[in-house]
Amino acid sequence: MPNTAPLPKPANAEYLHRSLGLVGVLTLSIGAMMGSGIFVLPSLAFKITGPGAVLAYIIAGLVVLPAVFSNAEMATAMPSAGGTYLYIDRAMGPMLGTIAGFGVWFSLTFKSAFALVGLGAYFSLFLETEARLVGLVVAALLISLNIIGVKQSVKVQTILVATVGLMLIGFIGFGTPNIGQGAFEPFLPMGGWSVLSAAAVVFVSYAGVTTIATIAEEVREPIRNIPRGMFASIVIMMLLYPSVTGIMIGVTPATELASTTTPIASAAAALGGQLGQRVMAITAVIALISMANAGLVASARYPFAMARNQLAPKFLKIIGKKSGAPTASTVTTGIVLALLIAFVPLLELAKLASAFQLLVFAFVNLALIAFRESHLDWYQPTYRSPLYPWIQIFGIFGSLLLLTQIGLIPMIGAGVFILAGIGWYRGFGKARVSRESAARETLRLRNQDRLITETRDAINGRGIDSVLVVLRRPTLAERGEALARLASHIMHSPGGKLHIMHLDSELQGTVPSEAQKLNTSTRGVELITEHYPGANERNAVHRYVSQNKIKLVLADLPRNIPATKSIIRDWHWLQEHLLSDSAFLRHRYPNAINSIAVMGTGGPYDPLKLLIASRIAKGEGASLRLIHVAQETASAQQLNAIEKYHSRLIEILGIPAESVVEPANDLLPAITRLSKNASLVILGAPSHRFHLVTDLADRIAAEVKCPTLLVHTPRWENMSFWQRMIERFIS
Repeated sequence: MPNTAPLPKPANAEYLHRSLGLVGVLTLSIGAMMGSGIFVLPSLAFKITGPGAVLAYIIAGLVVLPAVFSNAEMATAMPSAGGTYLYIDRAMGPMLGTIAGFGVWFSLTFKSAFALVGLGAYFSLFLETEARLVGLVVAALLISLNIIGVKQSVKVQTILVATVGLMLIGFIGFGTPNIGQGAFEPFLPMGGWSVLSAAAVVFVSYAGVTTIATIAEEVREPIRNIPRGMFASIVIMMLLYPSVTGIMIGVTPATELASTTTPIASAAAALGGQLGQRVMAITAVIALISMANAGLVASARYPFAMARNQLAPKFLKIIGKKSGAPTASTVTTGIVLALLIAFVPLLELAKLASAFQLLVFAFVNLALIAFRESHLDWYQPTYRSPLYPWIQIFGIFGSLLLLTQIGLIPMIGAGVFILAGIGWYRGFGKARVSRESAARETLRLRNQDRLITETRDAINGRGIDSVLVVLRRPTLAERGEALARLASHIMHSPGGKLHIMHLDSELQGTVPSEAQKLNTSTRGVELITEHYPGANERNAVHRYVSQNKIKLVLADLPRNIPATKSIIRDWHWLQEHLLSDSAFLRHRYPNAINSIAVMGTGGPYDPLKLLIASRIAKGEGASLRLIHVAQETASAQQLNAIEKYHSRLIEILGIPAESVVEPANDLLPAITRLSKNASLVILGAPSHRFHLVTDLADRIAAEVKCPTLLVHTPRWENMSFWQRMIERFIS
């Protein structure tokens, strides 16, 4: 079982230096948002919805705001590198964490590529050159700067952001009096829904606010500086975006604004001629360099954090000895950045980046809900989101609504990356991680409570009042006796019915002596014998169970040899199709039973396994041993949780029992060793349609050195799809 404890403090070789104060946090965050959102995207938004582009920025900001609250809370509880990825990983497990890590990494890298392509368009106003070539050259310079170190990168960033901020204040001050009359009429010429499509496209403008959480491990006084930096930067940008966009719409001819890739330069030309155009073009170049740099800083931390959590190759953990920066991750991100600049169209870059970000922000809000509802001891944020959970629910639905408006290709792209994240986790990460998410921990605990209730009801209730023992060749007389003896213990009495079904003419007329004793005793159990020699035996059993409302079928499962293959196929078919519970005695038959081992606790078969085990133990005077083999990397907290679950079960059973919880690297040898002295082993076996799990149960039964009872209940397969997924997720 995985671990719910917070991530341990990394070793010094993997630890990033806390070198950033509040100013550094603000300049990285604002710099990440100040670029394309102002200097490229307004023309795309205007083309989609007209003057309603101003409203699109406000809507996008409101949808982002819940994720800001959520990020701020989680960052104060986990101020480590990785930000959004880390929170989703810890809240909902490493698979969703992997998807989020890939999603945010590509989103921020797409955004940086988008900024550098836009930078090339502004640069071409001065020199006749290929825009993408300029973007590639600047990308190479930024990669080099970030390899030197984030502290040096932030110094450059501070100068860039301060310069751009002053220029934009001047642009707003000079442009406001010159807004043309009627420039905003009609406000939504493409209809009301078009503003949501525009909001979905410009949503990526606000993605930079997550930069703060991403670099949390490098922030001094993170508990104070992270929330302040997030709220200050989002408020500033929610005021700046609509203001600057409104001036562009107000001073630029509509046809020109809808077609240009340099909207602020066009607006400045309308206000101040060629000089104004050049001044704002230079400002745009500075802003887009700043944004690309901030995006590179943030995105490079995701592969680093994933590698540190064993979800990415180890080399991505390499940190420069002098710079303290994640150099390998920075270079890898830089290579992806260069490929995007060279080959992906501008608008598709914006849409893809927004699509990933919308998904991730929905996950962020869901992650906060998971943490809050899990009540984990270690989750102690110093800042708490207001209006919980309503603001998070609004953020989730708002993000998903905008995602539906972004277009088919970006949604397909996001879907492809989700599948890629699942594939990467299954193929690379799953074998390397052993962490339990907050949501999974909550579900597991709730599942245990439900299993405790069901086990108590089974033990204290009427129990199993009709058992069918099926006898057929090559079932020997001794094995028939053993099956009948087990059935006699399991049966509820008085008033129960024990059915003995013969499927072979050579056995006709014989009734195991244990059943005869049961019939002649004073327990009040009715004995019924039936004979069905001939073909189509499995259909006969299936029909008999349905007609007589049998609660449990007990049969012999012979050794898997060529002569018994058809019999085993019949039993597997019955296991899948019977409406009753079933138990198959594998390989050997028990003589005296003095110790029963119940293997693998915490799953949907526990109530039936423990009911059968307790009845047999009482009938034979045997003791019980509850055995759970955990993963080798399981923490003390996880092992204690299983021990507590066992203790609660033992209280219900009311017979001598012990708990054995042991971590092991190799499951089968551990189970064989722990069950060595048992007279009977009982374990759950899913139906044969779940081949991998069934094969494991068969392998365990073949490996242990004592009689084994494979128990199955159709209740699990009869659950709804979502219930079954939760059960499989937990157990």
